[in-house]
Amino acid sequence: MTAISLGMPSVPTKLAERRKSRQIQVGPVAVGGDAPVSVQSMTTTRTSDIGATLQQIAELTASGCQIVRVACPTQDDADALATIARKSQIPVIADIHFQPKYVFAAIEAGCAAVRVNPGNIKQFDDKVKEIARAARDHGTPIRIGVNAGSLDKRLLQKYGKATPEALVESALWEASLFEEHDFRDIKISVKHNDPVIMIEAYKQLAEQCDYPLHLGVTEAGPAFQGTIKSAVAFGALLSQGIGDTIRVSLSAPRSRRSRSASRSWSR
Repeated sequence: MTAISLGMPSVPTKLAERRKSRQIQVGPVAVGGDAPVSVQSMTTTRTSDIGATLQQIAELTASGCQIVRVACPTQDDADALATIARKSQIPVIADIHFQPKYVFAAIEAGCAAVRVNPGNIKQFDDKVKEIARAARDHGTPIRIGVNAGSLDKRLLQKYGKATPEALVESALWEASLFEEHDFRDIKISVKHNDPVIMIEAYKQLAEQCDYPLHLGVTEAGPAFQGTIKSAVAFGALLSQGIGDTIRVSLSAPRSRRSRSASRSWSR
């Protein structure tokens, strides 16, 4: 009778080493370097409604969220930032679109970081020197957030659409403008609603710079679809050691999104 050798159980393949990046501080939360990957979320309230915004931040904090982003599209929102930043239990990032003046308002308000989308802020490049100076003086990191939906027209003409190369070129160009003014307290994101394009963009970006990277699939969709798209994209990148913060973007109703977020953060 022939003996059958089952052999030793296979050893799981080790994940890739963590990508080495510079480290920045978003308030008390270290991002990049050897710091753990941090979880970020965003409020869905009008930021000008201070009470509702702080309540939502408290709910996110209780669920395990470590950093929160609030939108700042209006002057009323900008006026509310100082109170929100002071009373929030976790670091607050101001999300700025369209108006460069709100970048300065967020920095002055004491926000832990500011996210700028160069593609939809008019004359943003002309303001980089002033933004870099203000951010350096206050110790405020800047996230350069490039989105497929708001890519600069020049890059759309060059590449035909929002390709991984176009997203990366946009991000690195904006980072270089800050570097010209000796400002490198930067985090970068290159988001796309297609996980395949998003993954490739982050892989290319990871090879071309040492800035910490914020992972996200933009306009991911409703809860079920968006969760799957984000999980696939995050898993593919984190397994290769790429990514320093993560945020899931969903278009689900707020109540469902909050419940989903609570389950996610607690794991």
